[in-house]
Amino acid sequence: MAKKCMICENNAEYEVKGGSAFYCEECAKENFSDISFLIKVEEQAQKLKKVLKERMTD
Repeated sequence: MAKKCMICENNAEYEVKGGSAFYCEECAKENFSDISFLIKVEEQAQKLKKVLKERMTD
């Protein structure tokens, strides 16, 4: 399920680490001076997928 931007409801590309706030790229750039501190949603999804795959093979 795709995450939605909490401001405009577009597909989110970034999230606040340790929180539940998600942002599309445009809203992230408007609201944060440095988006490098945000986590890419896709990176988190890939990490979760890897962990699940490892646990299923154990």
